[in-house]
Amino acid sequence: MVARPGFARFWPLPLAVVAGVGALTHVTFGQGFPPAAIPAEQPLSALPGVAAAAMQSPPVAGQAPEPRQLVVDVEITGNEGAKDYEIQKHIQTRPDREFDPELVQADVRRIMQTGKYRDVKTFTRQAPSGVIVVFEVFERPRINYIRHLGNRSLGEKKLMTEHGMKVGDPLSSYTSEEGRRKLEELYHREGLPNATVTLLEGDRKEDKGVIFVINEGQLERIAWVTFQGNTIASDSRLKTQIESKPGYFWYLFGGKVDRQKIEADVEKLTIYYRGLGFMQARVGRELDFDESGKWLTLRFIIDEGPRFRVRNITVEGNSKFANRPLLEMMKLRSGEYFNQSYMNRDLTLITELYGSQGHVFADVQADPRFLEEPGQMDIVYRVKEGDVFKVGEINVNIAGEFPHTRQTVVLNRMSLRPGDIIDTREVQSSERRMKASQLFNTDPQQGDPPRVAIRPPEFDALGDRSRPKPTIRGQSPEGPTAMPPPSAGYPPPWPRAQSSPPLPPAGVSPSLRTGTDRFSWEGPRQP
Repeated sequence: MVARPGFARFWPLPLAVVAGVGALTHVTFGQGFPPAAIPAEQPLSALPGVAAAAMQSPPVAGQAPEPRQLVVDVEITGNEGAKDYEIQKHIQTRPDREFDPELVQADVRRIMQTGKYRDVKTFTRQAPSGVIVVFEVFERPRINYIRHLGNRSLGEKKLMTEHGMKVGDPLSSYTSEEGRRKLEELYHREGLPNATVTLLEGDRKEDKGVIFVINEGQLERIAWVTFQGNTIASDSRLKTQIESKPGYFWYLFGGKVDRQKIEADVEKLTIYYRGLGFMQARVGRELDFDESGKWLTLRFIIDEGPRFRVRNITVEGNSKFANRPLLEMMKLRSGEYFNQSYMNRDLTLITELYGSQGHVFADVQADPRFLEEPGQMDIVYRVKEGDVFKVGEINVNIAGEFPHTRQTVVLNRMSLRPGDIIDTREVQSSERRMKASQLFNTDPQQGDPPRVAIRPPEFDALGDRSRPKPTIRGQSPEGPTAMPPPSAGYPPPWPRAQSSPPLPPAGVSPSLRTGTDRFSWEGPRQP
């Protein structure tokens, strides 16, 4: 819709609904090579690549292209500890497929990324019906044994889990040193701050295994936690803000001295006091051990300083709503002590208020200003309203290995339709309904959970229009239609000058721009 003077400015803004459990793996095969271009046996690096192919003269019009080479077999040599199938799962070069040097080089990179091999070489051998691709791997030394000497407080299973090394893994000085560091940090967290871990074996080329020598030192526990200088909050309240506490159930759980955790508790108490208006609060700590050195009295020393009051609260940049209604809705008010949680709540309230009226990209920031008068401050909320947006199109992308869910299943759970003013609260509600439907994956470890993405109009200026359009593949029984027909009970799509482009391939998240005639793709995403 074209903006007119004296009226609100509306933008048709597409929504992208993405749901699924993973992404398809798309393999693109490159230009093949004629049989005469490949000698009987030579390294793959010597083969003519893409750059060499580009330097060749273009084919004559009307002349048939030369036949492409086929991969007859894929061989793996040089592996002693690893089985063939462990390497083959990283190789996408397959027999009876066209030979692609770029794909072979990608296979080499995938094998090297496992960290189990110090080098991988590739060769080809000529065969009557094609070529044989050979992967020669050079393995790193393997870990034959892992031993922990001197551990009394922690068991073998916990130590093995912490450093993550296993028998049969590649042996390197880096992984051994990293495991030593992890074990030392583990002991420090477990109340043994003086524990040291050294490497007896595992950092030399001639070593066959890894041996850790552990000097645990003396176990330290927290006996008491006290606070000094606190007036606004009681000791019980402050204890809820920290993690360093005495143990319980006869010290079967907790109570161990962790110096990193104590320093983190100092920061937490400082943030807590400043959130209550004590902007100049300072917190320190004292460690007082008994004569045995086993029991610690942890004392936090607090200098609260003055508590700041809010003199004035103002809102700048707002034209949609008047100042008075906004100030009346806020929980933080003039004359009261500053409270960080109240200010954060007011920020969220103003942002959601604008989002409910179509200002999808409204930006609200708080600017606390300290005055020369002691203990006084002003709060200024800066608002950038932005334009009002309507729903232009709703595109559904259902990813997965074999997607079969109809797009109407997703659209029925959307409370927004083309032509509606976008309400961010409705967008969040629609997303929650899709997650609660139990039709799509909601575990982030298995893939992207369902989400509703709103593409900003600025993406139109940033998008790359020079990229070629991908091949379109259907992904649902309804085909690539973005919206069901009006007979299904939905209003007609948002008016547009040109027809809508088709949906991207399965497993590709659409990146929609403001216009309806320009699309780009981000994916494919890995599950």
